[in-house]
Amino acid sequence: MPNIIDATGLTVATTDEIATDLKAALRAAYGSDINLESESPDGQMVGIYSQADSDLLDLLVDIYNMFDVDTAYGISLQRLVSINGMTIRPGSFTTTPVNVTTDRAMTLPGLDQTIVSPYQVQDANTLWTLISSFDFVGAGTQTLIFQAAELGPITPLPNTITIQATPLVGVISVNNPTVVGAVIGTTEETDVELRIRHAKSFQLAATGPADSVEGQLGELDGITDALVVSNNTGSTVDGIPAHSVWPIIVGTAEDADIAQVIYTKLNPGCGVFGTQTYDVIRPNGQAATMKWDVGIEQRLYAKFGIVSSVPGLTFDNTLIKQQLAAYLLNYWKL
Repeated sequence: MPNIIDATGLTVATTDEIATDLKAALRAAYGSDINLESESPDGQMVGIYSQADSDLLDLLVDIYNMFDVDTAYGISLQRLVSINGMTIRPGSFTTTPVNVTTDRAMTLPGLDQTIVSPYQVQDANTLWTLISSFDFVGAGTQTLIFQAAELGPITPLPNTITIQATPLVGVISVNNPTVVGAVIGTTEETDVELRIRHAKSFQLAATGPADSVEGQLGELDGITDALVVSNNTGSTVDGIPAHSVWPIIVGTAEDADIAQVIYTKLNPGCGVFGTQTYDVIRPNGQAATMKWDVGIEQRLYAKFGIVSSVPGLTFDNTLIKQQLAAYLLNYWKL
């Protein structure tokens, strides 16, 4: 198979095809009786060169794929979607209060300074770092806010943060008797989620109320997904009134912002359905009640097995995982 770029994209030779071409060239140069078995010196050389060429071609394919939103990943994907004014939704750190008890006046360094390493405590699994430096004027106990060392959602449990990761003379105990006041962090948006949101962003200028409402809702801060079901018939379908849309969101955002999006994007005469309500005040002073629902998270576990029908055929496991995740998210909202 030649290495070409045509209307169908980039095509490169496989390792076996490269090896076959090398063997043919060696036989043409040294005769058909040359020993090219895999155990022979020349056979080993063919294997080394074939693998080296294959690795370079794989790198070329990877670079080529970085110019397509559907196949790019990481920083390359973020650069592509930035052309359309989009950025990845960053994650956040979990924070929780911890009681620190000292027997003297002292200063605990936090993340707000860079002179010394910040003070850290820990539970069985997680390191927690003091956010703001604190000056103890004497012996006593203070409730201070600590941040998880790892990005994303971490659920702190009461009376588990009891170990000093960076012991300091003067600190006699640490503990978190309560998790009231803890703020659970969020996971950074994945490549698959960013691709789907990028695809939906083109619905922002759509004329249909369902697509335009769905696209705009998905752009609100705090909304991780949005689905708008449309009933354009003259009768109720699955509980949705005739000529109405049913906005469903996943995540949290201000009710006023959600209602304003729905009100702005609805076509005249199109109704809305849902249990969440908020009144948008029109310019003439009248109230327009917007409705929607919030999706409830349900855990679903699925296992996929793939068996090759061709002996020796291998799979790109990373690509398969990405395509499965994209399909489940895009079509089944999973």
